[in-house]
Amino acid sequence: MYTAEDVLLPLQRLQLEHDKLAHFDMLSFDLHKRLKHMVLHFFKYAGRIEAAKDTKDDQALRGTLLDAFVICMATANALNLSLGQHIHASVEEKNIDGLARSLGKNLGDVDPYDESVRSLVLVGGRMAKAVESLDHMEPGDCRATMELLLPELTTLVLRLLGRTSLQVETLIRQRFTKIEDKSIFKRLEA
Repeated sequence: MYTAEDVLLPLQRLQLEHDKLAHFDMLSFDLHKRLKHMVLHFFKYAGRIEAAKDTKDDQALRGTLLDAFVICMATANALNLSLGQHIHASVEEKNIDGLARSLGKNLGDVDPYDESVRSLVLVGGRMAKAVESLDHMEPGDCRATMELLLPELTTLVLRLLGRTSLQVETLIRQRFTKIEDKSIFKRLEA
């Protein structure tokens, strides 16, 4: 049996390598600015999924959930947080599809569009509050809050992905390649 960390930590490393090549601008931000940027992504994705709901565009839903998962990993990397340490699940095969499928079993009978928007808005809203509180120097621990909420959101996103036709890692690698190909430094690898 493999733990969630066995599955997710290699993907977080893949995310880090991608970010070094394709998103150096984000890596140059201080942590507070990066967290704000990431939280904005979650709200952007909620809007994108709500728009996809009108036409029942399952491809847009899956693509947006993949993007949300990628941002969860990038945010975890910014915090030096192993998502898998906080997601209590085990799988027989060491792959993200199996983990997503396993987590998705407990989702129940929900509308994937509504549940996706709900998850991104509710958990993203609590993340936004934590980051905003830091701007106002309000009492609280932004980091501790993010360390609780990020695995929660990641689990919700993976559960929803577990209900789709998967190939999560393949699709993430394809997305990364498409973005990385725009980097001038990608030419050095040829």
